[in-house]
Amino acid sequence: MTLIFYILALFLTSFVAGILIGVIFSPLLRKEITGHAPTYQKKHHAVEMLQRSTHNPILQPRGNGFEELAVFNAAAFDLDGSVHLLYRAMDKNNTSTIGYARTKDALHIDERLDTPIYTPRADFEQKKGDPHWNSGCEDPRVSIINERIHMTYTAYDGVHSPRGAYTSISIDDFRKHKWEKWSMPVLITPENVDDKDIGLLPQTIQKNYLLYHRVYNNICADTVSTLSFRKPITLCIEILSPRSHMWDEVRVGITGPPIRISDGWLLIYHGVSHDNTYRFGAALLKENGMEITARTIEPIFEPTEPYEKNGIVNNVVFSCGAVMRGDTIFVYYGGGDRVLGVAIGSVDHIVHKLRTQTT
Repeated sequence: MTLIFYILALFLTSFVAGILIGVIFSPLLRKEITGHAPTYQKKHHAVEMLQRSTHNPILQPRGNGFEELAVFNAAAFDLDGSVHLLYRAMDKNNTSTIGYARTKDALHIDERLDTPIYTPRADFEQKKGDPHWNSGCEDPRVSIINERIHMTYTAYDGVHSPRGAYTSISIDDFRKHKWEKWSMPVLITPENVDDKDIGLLPQTIQKNYLLYHRVYNNICADTVSTLSFRKPITLCIEILSPRSHMWDEVRVGITGPPIRISDGWLLIYHGVSHDNTYRFGAALLKENGMEITARTIEPIFEPTEPYEKNGIVNNVVFSCGAVMRGDTIFVYYGGGDRVLGVAIGSVDHIVHKLRTQTT
């Protein structure tokens, strides 16, 4: 009898130990039993394919006006030999407007205006809630198509759900700083849907415009024949989704519009992990802009510097625009939702990594 009890006790001990080991080492079992999903753990040594400028941050808050609290998340485009940055600026009341800066070498600021070039005008972006809550025009992205500068952004009144908005201006009026010529904004996305990170592919596809947007946690696309947006978009052609137990397991969204390469498009995107850290990845798109042919396994850029890890929101690198000059890509990004930096990389290197990587 004693021997039977001994064998039974040994069996139960081994059984309990096995469960504990499984909970500790198995992500799926740990989530099932504890209810907590595991956080991202790097399986490989991540070599960042984007290098920070030694001059970062290239823009910081200043004064006591429209950009007192933060300057970050800039749209970027190359025109007339300069990179033009349309950045999100926040005042002490958390109202967002769009500021302007220009750089010839893509690294050092040559011009920065003292007043915003775009402010909330429509009712859907006027502050209606607490006077100190977020509101206004957030996270602009720009594409140049048919001699017009097309800007998408997030409009927020502080009460209703944020929604995607669209406006445009002619290149000629932009050159002349006729900011009053921005078209009256129209809403793009439907009510009461988490639909942000809006951007246009910078060319038409079979005479249609291709609009990227994030629906809840996924990058989607929609094709539209006109940019009048008389009614909100309703289609979600799924482009990219989060991956379980990886650095982009919670949410993904585009940074700026995709960059043209020889046989398709290079998309830099942001991914969010369960510890709410924002990182960048890259993907290759076919000519139609809607089919992924490759996607980086590890992030290509992540927050490491104090101005990225500590800010209004910690552990954030978030981009709304990039430009390519020759083989060099300049990615402009917000650090900690407070300042603007730039990271530089080789397009050929990123594309080669995507095409040759192995799991």
